[in-house]
Amino acid sequence: MRHDVAEWIRSAREKVGSDKLTGADLDDLEARLREPRQVILYLYSKSTNMRSAVASWAFYDPTEPHGPKLPSDEAPYASVMDAVGDGWRVVQFPVPTLYEYSELDNRYLGYEFVLEKWT
Repeated sequence: MRHDVAEWIRSAREKVGSDKLTGADLDDLEARLREPRQVILYLYSKSTNMRSAVASWAFYDPTEPHGPKLPSDEAPYASVMDAVGDGWRVVQFPVPTLYEYSELDNRYLGYEFVLEKWT
């Protein structure tokens, strides 16, 4: 049995004896039993350095009908390392090119890091 559910059951047994089990407790159990889902965060950094500033981002949540979603006008993290520190896992690093674009300025895209989190 999952540790968090076992802990909830132990706590609920104490509450049942004192008639303090509430609907909020059952909501908490339901949240603990929910299947985890993967959410994806694209962070476009200003270089391949994971501590570089974030230039742009996109957030994909499978429960949202439309995507991508920008949670705010400000980047959710200052750098890729800040996102990793918050529990995001890097699943793709930027692919550095082996040649320079002399006729095309593609710097506006930044360096794409793809991160995932299971919630």
